Amino acid sequence: MRKGFTLVELSLAIFIIALIGVAALTGLNHYRQKAELRFQQDVIEEYLLFAKQQAVTMQRDIDVLFFENGFTVQSSRGTLKELTLARPFTVSSLRLGFNADGNPRFAGTLYLYRRGQTVAKMTVAVGSGLITWSAQ
Repeated sequence: MRKGFTLVELSLAIFIIALIGVAALTGLNHYRQKAELRFQQDVIEEYLLFAKQQAVTMQRDIDVLFFENGFTVQSSRGTLKELTLARPFTVSSLRLGFNADGNPRFAGTLYLYRRGQTVAKMTVAVGSGLITWSAQ
């Protein structure tokens, strides 16, 4: 009598392990995409906060110009910071700005896209200075 596994038993065990691995990776991919989205939102908020702080510190108007794959923070003296978003994210075109007192000058809604589909939108309200994100 032989001890060990047959080729069929071994193949079946490998198939089951592979199937469990694929199921696990598919589930983790959702969380990875969610984390990437949150990271992009945090980066945009960080740059808006930077623009607001610069407006107060420099006592001048600061603009944030969004274009398809990134945005620019600039004053009348030139560009302060630029950022290109990580692929596959893009944003809608929008101009936001802050007065010298730190309040937003322009209201607007910024759409964040992943591969052409809207995944989040950010609303900036003039007067309140509130920046809110909502998932799509």
